[in-house]
Amino acid sequence: MSSAKTFVRKVALRLFPANSGSRRVMAALYWSYKGGSEGFNKALRDRPLYRGTRSGLRTYAAWRRQEKRGGRETSQLSTATSFAVIIEHNENEGSALTRTLHSVTRQVSSRVSAYPVASGTAMRDALVPVHEDFILFLTAGSVLSPSALSEIAKLHRVDPSMKVIAFDSDERSSFGSVQNPRFRPEWSPEMLLGANYLGRAFAIKRAAIVTFDKADVSDRGIWRLLLSSRLEGRVVGRLPRVLLTEPRRATPPLAALDAEMVKEVLDELGETAETSVDATNVVRVRFIPNEWPTVSVVIPTRHSRSNLRRLLPTLAATDYPQFDVRIVDNGGESDQNNAWYRANSDGLALSVDWWTESPFNYSRVNNVAVRATTGDVVVMLNDDTQIVDPGWLKEMIGFVLRDGVGTVGVQHRQAAGLIQHGGVMVGPGGFADNLFSGLRPQSDTLIGPTGWYRNSLAVTGACVAIRRTNFEKVGGLDERFILTGSDVVLGLDQIIQSRRNVVVPFDMVRHYESLTRGSTIPPDDFYASYFRYHPWLQNGDPFSSPNISRLNARPTFNNRNDVLPVRLALEGVGRVFANLAQSSGISSEANGLMYKASISDEEVDAVHALHAENIEFRDIGTINWFVPDIDMPFFGGLNTAFRIADKLARDHGVTNRFVMMAAKNEAYVAGALVAAFPGLAGSEILFYDGSDAEIALLPPADAAIATLWLTAAHVAKAPGIKRKFYLMQDYEPGFYPASTMFAMAEESYRLGLYGICNTVSMHKIYTESYGGDAMYFTPAVDQGLYNAIDRREKSADEPVTIFAYARDHFRNCWELVFAALSEIKKIHGDDVRIVAAGARYLPDSADFIDMGLLDYRATGALYRETDIGVTMQISRHPSYLPLELMSSGVAMVAPDSRWFTWLFRDRENSLLSRRTFDDLVSNLDTLIRDTQLRNDISRESIATIAAHHSDWESALGDIYSFMSDPKSTTQVSGAS
Repeated sequence: MSSAKTFVRKVALRLFPANSGSRRVMAALYWSYKGGSEGFNKALRDRPLYRGTRSGLRTYAAWRRQEKRGGRETSQLSTATSFAVIIEHNENEGSALTRTLHSVTRQVSSRVSAYPVASGTAMRDALVPVHEDFILFLTAGSVLSPSALSEIAKLHRVDPSMKVIAFDSDERSSFGSVQNPRFRPEWSPEMLLGANYLGRAFAIKRAAIVTFDKADVSDRGIWRLLLSSRLEGRVVGRLPRVLLTEPRRATPPLAALDAEMVKEVLDELGETAETSVDATNVVRVRFIPNEWPTVSVVIPTRHSRSNLRRLLPTLAATDYPQFDVRIVDNGGESDQNNAWYRANSDGLALSVDWWTESPFNYSRVNNVAVRATTGDVVVMLNDDTQIVDPGWLKEMIGFVLRDGVGTVGVQHRQAAGLIQHGGVMVGPGGFADNLFSGLRPQSDTLIGPTGWYRNSLAVTGACVAIRRTNFEKVGGLDERFILTGSDVVLGLDQIIQSRRNVVVPFDMVRHYESLTRGSTIPPDDFYASYFRYHPWLQNGDPFSSPNISRLNARPTFNNRNDVLPVRLALEGVGRVFANLAQSSGISSEANGLMYKASISDEEVDAVHALHAENIEFRDIGTINWFVPDIDMPFFGGLNTAFRIADKLARDHGVTNRFVMMAAKNEAYVAGALVAAFPGLAGSEILFYDGSDAEIALLPPADAAIATLWLTAAHVAKAPGIKRKFYLMQDYEPGFYPASTMFAMAEESYRLGLYGICNTVSMHKIYTESYGGDAMYFTPAVDQGLYNAIDRREKSADEPVTIFAYARDHFRNCWELVFAALSEIKKIHGDDVRIVAAGARYLPDSADFIDMGLLDYRATGALYRETDIGVTMQISRHPSYLPLELMSSGVAMVAPDSRWFTWLFRDRENSLLSRRTFDDLVSNLDTLIRDTQLRNDISRESIATIAAHHSDWESALGDIYSFMSDPKSTTQVSGAS
């Protein structure tokens, strides 16, 4: 490399650090220049991507002013929850103790008692007088905010299953100023091993303290109490509010006694480990299994000898009983290259595969290599790494073998010694970034020191360990990602499977990532990332904090004026960000769509004439699918349309063409299709605006299928089509009040299109009410996701969980459901917990758990924790939600509607309710109180789905025959 190039490269590395947002901007610009998608270029041109790289607030004072201006309401309601505040003090802390007692007595609307105890008091003795529900352990001089306990009580009222509720804290200096806030992530058990990251900022249920014989009232004793309480994530809540101000004190560094305590607790929990205090002031835990598993290390390379010369000798020095190494090299096989490997294997059990597939796909390379190995644990390792601690593999594998752990990575350093990776954070730039990138090791941050163990959404694929079984359960790396992002999704898939990802924070494996690699991110990876990251872009990263800027990998204070990550992501894929809440004013919508939905008698007659001329059997080779804009391809009717298209392609060789009524953005639509059904990759995608002129230009096909009422008229008008269909999946006029919109939707059933009806009810409407010819299929559910196999048997004292879909669309009767559930919460209080998901439309006053938008893969686990589901659809299709809930063993309260008799049977597999407040409350109340009825309905629900709705392949099996010969099907009725 020339000296000029070397200089430029050094400057570039400094200006664009590895995995930084600035580097990704350069990548985006590069691929735009090279001819990236029109939508991607437009997003960069019209509104620059990653415009929040200098986001966030810089000072705690500015953040506090912002929070005060934000006017976040605090709960003023009285509560049945009682609190005990144990105050640790020394003899010379009288005034400090008084301050803490005063803050306790000033608590708003709370039942609270204070119990001062001397530091070091045995926990058993300190707890003798305590009979309250929750306990806080404070030090003298600490001050609770006046609303602290009422806010904790509110959160517990929302979710009475919580045993620990953590919150945020700060410090008061000797001069009276507040500083040094500590913002806490969601439950992070591996972090708790190395340090008590909760400190004293938590409340714990008295009943949750299962052992305290060896604990006392001290920093170490409180830490022991938390470690030994056998807590699970589902019972640990987080209140991201600064509710505690502690006196600034000189905290002594961790001592050998702390490491011994952690070891003792792990021994009690049945885990063997060596512990010590690391120089970074964290307890270092090295787990020792009864038997070390076999390990296979997979290394992709483009025959980079400079990288391999650095890596292989250090890998050979690894202190591990049994591991093999498999290199996948796409640098071209030759005698010389093979000889080089023989000369440089350094005694490793090394095999080399020469990769020749084109185009190159990093995810596939790793998947093929992993599946060619046999180790119980797989380690994927980049060739641009270097092992600097021979014990690295034992340390990682020890964590891999912990119950509930998915992937394990390490904190990487750059060549200059700065942190390159401390876990993956979703949000920066609208995509993902490496936490702490560019910080110095042992830095303190708003979410704790960089030297702590971390639980995170994912770890970098530069060095990641995972059990083979867990790798295969999620299908390995997602091959829809060409170069980057599949490692992030591997971690997200572990989270969806209720497993944890762990970052070991020690300098064990360094990563010398190159600028060349970082600037060649394929545009397709951005689109794939959007669809897989979306729930966390929308809801936030649970291992960060809502008080932290979601746009920075280096923790800074959140600025409420910052652009939302999901908005940046949408712009990055060429989309417009919009509020999805439905408005009750539909006049403007009607005016906007009136002309695009228009059709004449002559055009309808032409459809009937066309079908009369093409009445004989016809092989369907090509289909034009008329599709409205795609938001998410994983849910509802659009997902079913894509599922049908995928099946027709697989089983009958049909060529699918997707004709989109949307702004032109081919890469986005292609990404959406492939995200839902990889088999649809390569499908032709066209765009039109709904005008007659553009419809007339669309290419011919053997058949066309409308997927929404608005596209039905367009299918009717489309030229060059031999047979025209309407995929009717709901009574779409019911989506609107009686109005022009209702009328236009209803007219779509009178166009003479053949109906492919989702449920016998839709078939009855289409054929009997509107005289159409149609067939129907009965919907199914994916029992790989929605099943009761892992349904947990709950204890009698757990609250009953009720699930509702919280989207305020007209057809969901959300106002009725919300009112009924609110009344149920008033009646049953802490005996019920109400979970809502789907969208953020809940008022702050709701005593509901708001899950926001979920990855559809995560909903199965949520449903298996649910006891009662409620749906009150006003349209004539129940949606897929009740089928998914029933398949997961949930007892449903459903509408007593003649349109749903094909699914629901009252007091057998559901409880049917009038769509009235009183009856809905009564039925919910019945299921809450009658455990036996609830269990009986649960069992019958599972049986119903298994018998009639468990196989999509058979459910859709007759569609091709109907399309080929509509008049021969036995389901046809109505007028010709």
